[in-house]
Amino acid sequence: MLAVDPSQQGKGLGRLMVEAAEDHCRRQESRFMDITVLSLRPELPPFYCKLASVEVGTEEFHPSRPLKEGVECHSIVMSKAL
Repeated sequence: MLAVDPSQQGKGLGRLMVEAAEDHCRRQESRFMDITVLSLRPELPPFYCKLASVEVGTEEFHPSRPLKEGVECHSIVMSKAL
């Protein structure tokens, strides 16, 4: 799970974390990197698209605690060739 404190967003920290994770996976000879983001965060797919990930599907989201009534959420699966 990746997260940047909202007060620190926009400073390139998220990009640095993603690049470090990708570099680690390349060293382990991984060929693809997948990430799952929640539909509740519509700003995330465009962020990962800028980092060359593409949406490849959706999955059911299983929250650890109940969502607010009326709130719907699913997982968006994104992938990138390394």
